[in-house]
Amino acid sequence: MELGLNNRVALVCASSQGLGKAIATSLAREGSNIAICGRNSETLEKTRQALAAQTNAKIIGVVADLSVKKDIEKLLDTVQTQLGSIEILVNNTGNPPVGKLDQLDDSDWDDAYQLVLMSAIRLIKQVVPDMQKNGWGRIVNIATSAVEQPRGDLLISTTLRSGLASFSRAIAADLARQNVLIHTVCPGVISTGAMLNLAEKMSVEGNISLEAAKDQLAFGIPMGRMGTPEEVADLVTCLASDKLSYMTGQSITIDGGKLTVPLKSAYAEASRNP
Repeated sequence: MELGLNNRVALVCASSQGLGKAIATSLAREGSNIAICGRNSETLEKTRQALAAQTNAKIIGVVADLSVKKDIEKLLDTVQTQLGSIEILVNNTGNPPVGKLDQLDDSDWDDAYQLVLMSAIRLIKQVVPDMQKNGWGRIVNIATSAVEQPRGDLLISTTLRSGLASFSRAIAADLARQNVLIHTVCPGVISTGAMLNLAEKMSVEGNISLEAAKDQLAFGIPMGRMGTPEEVADLVTCLASDKLSYMTGQSITIDGGKLTVPLKSAYAEASRNP
């Protein structure tokens, strides 16, 4: 299927590994030229070389800390100079600190606010004018399923990523007039490196097999497994394409059906399987 992404210029944030890397790979395979970014120069360059070898796309890597305004300005200038105007923006960041209200201090909130929310707002504000002028643009924010089902133990992520989803909905109508479409993708439990590391830790600490630990992480998911980064990446690529051009401002959950399980049923199942 032709997705209309050949030679499009895409910036995928936090893309040296994990979900960002999978998204960059998916877009590159569709012919887009990709800018990836991350804080670790060595990891970033390894990823850039791997993507360039796997695809025919032009891949550039830019070292940047998305929580720093000057780094975002440098990132955008570099992409503009080396690839041209950004047509696809994927806002993705690492996870903020985990914790409940009494476990988080002001610095946790301040740092996460800059990384998770303000980085996306700054990037969107800068790329939108060219998208509007050219009459084509796609913005996809990577959030969490906690946007749809808030979690007290993921308080910062729940709060800030929900704010990003609301921000996106609020500007979607104005952007749509110039064919600039924006969505928020909300992944559930995905088998990223961080999630697999957590499974290994649970295996050791609980003296259980790695598969049993993975099963615990997938508990309550109707499909009975974690999702893959590639499944999230394919969704993002479809949203960036010309095939879903009559929708915008959506928050789309990809979680194996977990949010479809009634809370009463989930509690009952948890009581049988503590």
